[in-house]
Amino acid sequence: MLRETLLKAWQESWEGTRRGDEKREVERLREYLTSADRLAVVTGNENKLRAVNRVLRRFGLSEAEMVRVPTEMADATLCPAIFKAIMGVQASNADVVIARGRLGVPGSGAMTVFMDARCRLLTAALSPPHVIHEMSVEEAMEREVEEALRRLGMKENTPHLR
Repeated sequence: MLRETLLKAWQESWEGTRRGDEKREVERLREYLTSADRLAVVTGNENKLRAVNRVLRRFGLSEAEMVRVPTEMADATLCPAIFKAIMGVQASNADVVIARGRLGVPGSGAMTVFMDARCRLLTAALSPPHVIHEMSVEEAMEREVEEALRRLGMKENTPHLR
């Protein structure tokens, strides 16, 4: 289902007829997330995992498991958040991997990304640098996960059929 949506969008782009995201494309992303059997969070921090799972439960999604990988080397990449997610995809059998990391250069803030098992970005959310928002890491991650889901039109307390 997601594959067909991607192929159609690529074809439209190639033909020069693409005019932006369509409602059915967003619906397909929601369907993909709600039908995912295994979600994983790239972290070694139990508090981060609990924060993510609180949000996932509120949105009627499956809870995520922890994927512990040494992500320190991600900080030397162009976009650490995306690199962490890729590491999580490689280290797990999850359908969807959730990772949070620095957006880019130090001082650029953070990003939480949702990535599928083929390393395709499904949704994401940003936050400013900690010295500006002054939230705990757990609170910031909770807000980013919530925002990433809302970007797809998902609502809290909505049991999603699987």
